[in-house]
Amino acid sequence: MTGQEFLEKLIESYRSAFDIERSIDINGDIYDAYASFNVSSAKYVLIKKAELWRADCYEHTFFAHRNVLEKEDLNRFHKHIIEYIEPQLVREGEKCTPKDHMYTYITGIFIAENGISEEVKKAVRKFKFFKNYKLGIRGYSEARILIFDMKNKKVLGNPAARDLVKGYKKTF
Repeated sequence: MTGQEFLEKLIESYRSAFDIERSIDINGDIYDAYASFNVSSAKYVLIKKAELWRADCYEHTFFAHRNVLEKEDLNRFHKHIIEYIEPQLVREGEKCTPKDHMYTYITGIFIAENGISEEVKKAVRKFKFFKNYKLGIRGYSEARILIFDMKNKKVLGNPAARDLVKGYKKTF
C-alpha cells in the first residue's frame, strides 16, 4: 500500500466522527486534510435547565503525506500551532477558551513514504506543546504527533500520542 492510499484510508476512517476539509493552507503550508471534532457532555437533575456540569472536548487533526519527512516539517507544524491553530481554532481569537472547555487535542498525522531519519525520530520524541487555561479551570490544549513510516512499516509519536501509537500499531 502506498502512502497516498494509506492517507485516503485513514481520512475515510475519520469521516464517521469528524468534519473533514481537504487541502487546507496554513501560512503557506498545505496539509492534505483537516479534521475537526467536538463533543459536549453534561449532567443535569430532572430538567436540562438544572445543569450540574458541562464539558466540551475538541480535536483538530491535520494530515500530511510527504515523500521525505524532515525535522523542518515538524518545526513548521509547531510554529503553526503557536501562531494560528491554538489562538484561532482552540481559543477562537479570544483571550481564553470558552467557559465549559475541558480539553483540545491538536494532532498532526504525517505519512512518510520513504522512511524517516534518526534526527526526525529524535525530534518526534521531543515534540511538545501543552497549554493550561486559567490554571486548568478552563481546560488545556495538547499537541500530539503521529508518524507513519511506510518504508519500514512503523508507527511512532510523541509522548502525548502514546495511546494513538498503541492503537495504530495493531492496524498498521
